[in-house]
Amino acid sequence: MKHIHRFFVTDTLSSGSTARLGPDDSFHATRVLRLRLGDPLELAGPDGRVFHSVVTLVDDSLEARAEEEIHLQPAVGVELTIAQSLPGGKKMDLVVEKLSEIGVSRLVPLYSEKSVRRPGSGSGEKLERWRRIARSAAGQSRQSRVMAVEEPVSLRDWFNRYSGTLIALTTEVEGIPLGQAVEGAAASFALLTGPEAGFSSEETRLLKDHGAVCASLGPMVLRTETAALAAAVIVMHRLGAIG
Repeated sequence: MKHIHRFFVTDTLSSGSTARLGPDDSFHATRVLRLRLGDPLELAGPDGRVFHSVVTLVDDSLEARAEEEIHLQPAVGVELTIAQSLPGGKKMDLVVEKLSEIGVSRLVPLYSEKSVRRPGSGSGEKLERWRRIARSAAGQSRQSRVMAVEEPVSLRDWFNRYSGTLIALTTEVEGIPLGQAVEGAAASFALLTGPEAGFSSEETRLLKDHGAVCASLGPMVLRTETAALAAAVIVMHRLGAIG
């Protein structure tokens, strides 16, 4: 069976309505996937509704008509935020892609005291790239919504504005198994992953002051980007979104 690609549009959809893909999606649809008039695709609107659709126009961009709504399985009902200390190089691209594929709701890139990457020029371009990656990955894995990617922020500043339930993967404080930490979690919570060099003593104090539940992945020593992906899969499985 041929894979039908899903694209996200800003217009609210209904049967018979048309929508135009954005520049990046249009390029991917026409130049990479080689979609032509009459070809099938799926359109997902901002309200999470998804429709079987058909290409109706190909010029500088691609336009499609929504036809029949796809009845999706009910959402799990839990929104997971991943707060990820920024790794070096382009490792964050992989984190964004994979977290979006498995249905994480929100990603917060963090500058911690021992992060390899520091605030600097080009952060706006990186954020836009991460959002494009999240959008493409959500479509590829047939999510009904795109994972939100927030602007990078310092760990301290994020603590000042985040007031929800927090589970932190940390080796500085002995933690309980992650699967156990997730049991009975609130309907919306955040999972924090530190840098490979670990949290500073001040950041560890902030974790305690915030009431974070410290958790562990066991005796393995994982790179920060691997820990984020492994932890997210464990959490999404426990929530019933995977497996």
